[in-house]
Amino acid sequence: MNKNKSFQHKVIYGVCMIVILIAVSLISRPATSDQPGGMLAQMRRDYHISDAQLGKVDPASEAMRLSLLGLDGVAITFLWSNLNEYQKTEQYTLMEATAKTISYLNPHLLKVWEFQAWNLSYNVSREFDNYEHRYLWVKRGINYHMDGTEYNYNEPRMMNSIAHFFGNKFGNADEKEQYRELFPEDDLFHDEIQKHLEGTAYSVTEDAEGVQAGKPDHWLVARLWDKWATEVVDNGLGSIGAMSPTIFYQYPAKRLMNFGEAIEKEGHISEKAQAAWAQAHEEWKEFGDHELPSTYGIPIKLNDADRLAVEITEANNNFSNAYNSYSTEVQDEKIAKLPEETQAALNTPEEDRSEEQVALVKAVQDSLEVSRIEVVKHIQDKANALKKEQPDSPEAEKLSQTALEASREANRLGEMEFLRGVIDRQKDIVAFNYWQTRALSESTDRTIEARRLVYDAHEAYKDANLVKARELYEQAWDKWIAIYDDYPELRDDASADVLSDSIKEYRALLNQFDQDISPNFPLIDILRSNSDAFVEPVWSPDDAPTPAKKSEEATDSESDMSDSKPMEAEEKPAAADEKPADQQKPMEVPAKEEASTETPAEKPAAESAEPEATEESAETSEEPSQPEETTSADS
Repeated sequence: MNKNKSFQHKVIYGVCMIVILIAVSLISRPATSDQPGGMLAQMRRDYHISDAQLGKVDPASEAMRLSLLGLDGVAITFLWSNLNEYQKTEQYTLMEATAKTISYLNPHLLKVWEFQAWNLSYNVSREFDNYEHRYLWVKRGINYHMDGTEYNYNEPRMMNSIAHFFGNKFGNADEKEQYRELFPEDDLFHDEIQKHLEGTAYSVTEDAEGVQAGKPDHWLVARLWDKWATEVVDNGLGSIGAMSPTIFYQYPAKRLMNFGEAIEKEGHISEKAQAAWAQAHEEWKEFGDHELPSTYGIPIKLNDADRLAVEITEANNNFSNAYNSYSTEVQDEKIAKLPEETQAALNTPEEDRSEEQVALVKAVQDSLEVSRIEVVKHIQDKANALKKEQPDSPEAEKLSQTALEASREANRLGEMEFLRGVIDRQKDIVAFNYWQTRALSESTDRTIEARRLVYDAHEAYKDANLVKARELYEQAWDKWIAIYDDYPELRDDASADVLSDSIKEYRALLNQFDQDISPNFPLIDILRSNSDAFVEPVWSPDDAPTPAKKSEEATDSESDMSDSKPMEAEEKPAAADEKPADQQKPMEVPAKEEASTETPAEKPAAESAEPEATEESAETSEEPSQPEETTSADS
């Protein structure tokens, strides 16, 4: 009996195993050219997660994974440990080979490609002193990263990461000047990039051409990868995951702006730069018209903010005009509940209020504001009260209808304001308004000419041609003043920060003429807001004598000299004893005179510190490359 039961169990188990094997084989049946395959193959195709859809199928990679029998995670951990050891012992070639092996074991793990590419381009490259060796390892890291796209065709996050490597590593590294010289001449590297862009319509030498004919610029190469990434997303082939869509879609236009900035700093202030900024402005507008998903599930367009602002203003005015009488009633009710002294303060004309009344009014001002919801509630309460007294009153029914219309209008206004707030927050993330204005300004002939004047002035200053440099700078300031008058929002951001260095150099140049910028200099606010240790000018160059008068004034008395021009260094000790402290110019007091005959009572320390710092800057003005640093340190 027991033997029969045992045999029956074995038969049942055998049948179950056969059924399961048949079911698994049917479910996991691979797809062929004629057959769609099993359920798993169909699901992989529908969700775009089959190896063939993700990227190329590498026989060596697949063989490695199969031979490990599911232990590829253990192998990756072991190899990663070896890689770290190779890096510590500076065996960088073995480290690179190990990184490739790790990626082949799991080619669809994006963070491995990105991390090891960063490791090679940033961490390994800095171990070399020669910038050409550093450039070589930066290339190796980028090549490794680009290899990842062969296994991940439709991963916009990987393409975006590669674009960052091309843009930021070549454009913002300490060796960026050398990198920007090496990259356009590196034809072999260009061929490697083109090979990875083979599936796109882009050409490295044509679509990314820089200032040299037929030679690409790395900022524009980065733009090609960004454009490829946005096309993948727009075609529904890939996803950006948790990345902000607003940040993701800004990059193609921003790379053009980076390119324009870079070549202008290098002195290529020409039609090429102007065309780059003009194209960036057009693409930035297209970016603003692109429909973006938001975290609230509402599709938005950044350019809709201006339209919404107009509509909200118009709707608010209509609401106020239509329900102004009810709003006044609500406000009167609020005022009636206030203390008598506060009501008296509100009834007193503003110019006749005492300080106490001004404080009382200020304390209740916010609470007296009437919201749209309060107006709707007030109208509905009036309608309900009237219905209670006169149930069949037409006026009560009319008030109820008015309350309903006011409620609908208030809700519509609330929705528009909410949408405007969502758009404004997204615009702030990428400084949308600033870059739109900046691109528009930089694409004009006036700004190109202003930048050319500043660059030429800087070159003249480096060549010690101070008179020409001063003339060019003063011509440039006239144009920059006009630009900032037309685009005031540019004064407080990146373009002003760059210009502040030129203003510092201009101030150092004036110091060599024994002058300083005027306190009324129209661009002094840019210098003040972008200097770590800014010394306020107290002496105006408008009061300075001409060079022809200096020799005549040298024979005058010391009191006359104090009114006409700053004293020479050898004359200062004698003059310091004769002149009152309040007549001293900022460059007349040398640093060593802190222990002069003046007492703290005669001259406060706060007044003496600033002239000392300015004088120090004048004394060190023989070194035109670092005048402002000396001033900052002494002050």
